Amino acid sequence: MCYKAYGSGKEDSPMCDVPGFENARMKLLRHVSFVDCPGHDILMATMLNGAAIMDGALLLITANESCPQPQTSEHLAVIEIMRLKHIIILQNKVDLIPENVALNQHEAIQNFIQGTAAAEAPVIPISGQLKYNIDVVCENIVKKIPIPEKNFVSPPTMIVIRSFDVNKPGYEVDDIRGGVAGGSILNL
Repeated sequence: MCYKAYGSGKEDSPMCDVPGFENARMKLLRHVSFVDCPGHDILMATMLNGAAIMDGALLLITANESCPQPQTSEHLAVIEIMRLKHIIILQNKVDLIPENVALNQHEAIQNFIQGTAAAEAPVIPISGQLKYNIDVVCENIVKKIPIPEKNFVSPPTMIVIRSFDVNKPGYEVDDIRGGVAGGSILNL
């Protein structure tokens, strides 16, 4: 099987460029959106709001630093608070360290996630820079994070994660024009 990541502008059935699959056409399995959640304290509220519409989580752990870093612990806490069940752990920058260091850190990751919502999560060694194992990440997203069932019968429910008032202070009630809301439409 050939798993690849492409932008939405790519045709739905491109040719596979993985050795052994060059003459096969790929099939679009799903579109995926990512919400990057940096570990800065001032962005924690934004991260919690964004997590309300997530179907799963990729927990990125840098291989060339000790585990856990403070932001890794915070992100795992958010995963648990939001009750996310579909988690994939990415051990990034494995290209920068010797194999024995990567294996030791993998063990540290396993100890860190023991007894948490991520205890059964796969840990995938990757290099984002060199695109090492990105196909494995794509495969795990497809196989481990199910597509939520859609309910097209009930009235829609929208989780609003941010809103902006487009009215200037002092508008008369009859002149109020509304606002802009951002979020995700879903049914609970």
